Amino acid sequence: MAPRIRRVLGLPAGSIRALLTLMTVGFIIIQTARGRRVSLLWFESLIIVLAHYFAHRRFVALSPALIQKLTAEDLLEDEPHPLFLPRHTLRTAIVLAFVALAIYLGCEGRLRDPVGVPVLVSVGSYFLGIGFGAIAARFMKGKPAPVKGASWFDDLKAIVTLLAVALAIAVQLFDWQEVIPYSDKLEALPLALMLFYFGSR
Repeated sequence: MAPRIRRVLGLPAGSIRALLTLMTVGFIIIQTARGRRVSLLWFESLIIVLAHYFAHRRFVALSPALIQKLTAEDLLEDEPHPLFLPRHTLRTAIVLAFVALAIYLGCEGRLRDPVGVPVLVSVGSYFLGIGFGAIAARFMKGKPAPVKGASWFDDLKAIVTLLAVALAIAVQLFDWQEVIPYSDKLEALPLALMLFYFGSR
């Protein structure tokens, strides 16, 4: 029998990533609730951890007997749940934390707050994309995959997202902020569309 591999700090695989995720999400939620803007680096870190926990993963389906055999031969890594928590606990905690933030800001009359809007729009768009992707996958389950691969709706999503991001870049590069009405309010739209697109893939 192969010797048991020691994990970092003796914790299950993924525990350090889980702790870093909880720290990042907690800090951003607390600062947003306090009305304090978080820096771009923290915001980028948030998007990275969301992508890690909510990105679609493609696995080859293995039978339980084959998984047991490969694990016994040390060819497949056994994956205990991070921090000894039940499955999906971290994902559920992240979603509920942002829902609680939205409820709190709503009760305080601060849903349009310039500090909270970027966080809620970005995270909400990403989660909306994930939900849309999950519903679409469930709807298509059991149906034969289309020969061409992408549907007309996939094309439409891609075109709208590409145009929105290209326009946002052009506005910044050519200093069109004064020309386009409400350009400051529309600045978050391309990011929201991009996060929705990535979430729905």
